[in-house]
Amino acid sequence: MKNKNILIFALASLVLLLGQAWLTSRYQPPKPPQAVPVPGPAAEAPRAPAPTPTPVPTQAVERSVDSGRLHKVSLAELRLAFRVQDGALQQAEWLRDGTRFFPELDPSQGADTFTGIGGVPGSPFTGVREERESRDGKDYLLLHFEDGRGLRLSYRIPDRGHVLEASLTGASEPGAGLLLVRRVRESRKVQNPKNQEWVEVSPVAHLGRVISLPDTGAEAVAWNDVLTDPFFRFLGAKRKELPPAARRLGLDAGLEKSGASQSNHYFAALWDSEAPVQLAEAGYLASPQQGQARARLYLGPKEGDSLKAFGPVFTQVVDFGFFGKIAQFLFWFLKSIHAVFPNWGWAIIVFTVVIRLAMWPLNTKSTVQMLRTKDLEPHQKAIQAKYEKFGNDMAKKAEMQKELMAFYKKNGHNPLGGCLPMLLQMPFFLALWSMLNAVFELRHAPWIFWIQDLSAPDRFYVLPILLGLSMLAQQVATPAMGDPTQRKMMTWLMPGMMTFMFLNFAAGLNLYYLIFNLIGLLQTWWIKRSYVPAPVVA
Repeated sequence: MKNKNILIFALASLVLLLGQAWLTSRYQPPKPPQAVPVPGPAAEAPRAPAPTPTPVPTQAVERSVDSGRLHKVSLAELRLAFRVQDGALQQAEWLRDGTRFFPELDPSQGADTFTGIGGVPGSPFTGVREERESRDGKDYLLLHFEDGRGLRLSYRIPDRGHVLEASLTGASEPGAGLLLVRRVRESRKVQNPKNQEWVEVSPVAHLGRVISLPDTGAEAVAWNDVLTDPFFRFLGAKRKELPPAARRLGLDAGLEKSGASQSNHYFAALWDSEAPVQLAEAGYLASPQQGQARARLYLGPKEGDSLKAFGPVFTQVVDFGFFGKIAQFLFWFLKSIHAVFPNWGWAIIVFTVVIRLAMWPLNTKSTVQMLRTKDLEPHQKAIQAKYEKFGNDMAKKAEMQKELMAFYKKNGHNPLGGCLPMLLQMPFFLALWSMLNAVFELRHAPWIFWIQDLSAPDRFYVLPILLGLSMLAQQVATPAMGDPTQRKMMTWLMPGMMTFMFLNFAAGLNLYYLIFNLIGLLQTWWIKRSYVPAPVVA
């Protein structure tokens, strides 16, 4: 009865919290919207001399550049769009499958809240020119952004590959530098000029983390934690600060086409700067030395070999979770299996079988302990019934526990023996969860039939439904103990909740847990079939 009351209290608390969140979002009045200028068509503005307080040479006369004008280039692996005004990389596209790296907003909804990476703030360029170069047997495209007064931002982009080189020369004004990662503005409301309606524009939905990589290890903060108030702010929680500046930094990238928001980002935009970096008002600024600043930019997947080639420390941007070392070892093991079974789906099945067999002794011990507990349950209840008449007398309760422990000792039984093997497996479960949910290698990896992307949910929900049925069968096959009403409720509640949770999880995760449960079901059947109960010593 006590456990039942705790369960009811937990469910009621969850309903109250969800209701409070819904009422707050539904009835809390929003901040007054501010009008945002809407950029016009991306056409070049008329050329006009820039006003200057002092005489300048003829070649220093600037022309006005439309803030929305883009210079686009397409290469073997990437399609890039640079903003001519400041040389920032506004968008990158992975041409193998059309994945965009950064969020884009409809110009009809107002100015873009994510203004790209790179570039030089506060010093508009007058134009961009291209050159071709061959070096070390590779072909490169050179882009030069110039302002006519000696300031130049150059990008060296390989025809094949995804590591760019950026260099800034001629920077002489205080505060000038290469702006590596820009701060992101908060969500706001803008007016749609088509229907004059106010709509909320949020840059957070598609953004992941900003990552700083000092020598001591990676430090990462989610943009959402920086820009929005924490849900539990009434408990004293505060917004998080951006991580400290380092010469190696970047951000999560890669927008999946499957939804408005996402928790996993399989790409990254990472800087390796030669110039010292500081966190300024505009963002992470690489400060030039003797008027120059150089940096390399990685635009590609979070794939181990590619990141290691760019720099070993950058492999830390792959988030393997709290049990990262275990997850990395398990992924190495999965890749070794994949070398023999080149299909990732079959590799996961073989991997699951090996893991389950390795845990066979622990699971056997846990199941045997539960069967033994069931054998001892009538005598345990008899001892408890003997002390019911004393109510909440603590002395009598202590005497009851002493008698129970003596009874267990006579029968060589540890009441916690069934839980300990399960607790020992939890780090492996959590490590596998984070590993299968984070690695780029499983992204768009097919298995069989309709499962053509192990990193995406099963669109027909076959795997999560089979997973729920396997959990239900496991609950029924597990030795029954405890209160019958509570046991019956948990038999149906847990599989239902897990099925609902796994509906939108990656197919690779569903496949792993389905095979894991099926082998566990077979093991339970085998143990119950061969189990011979020992006599009970009263």
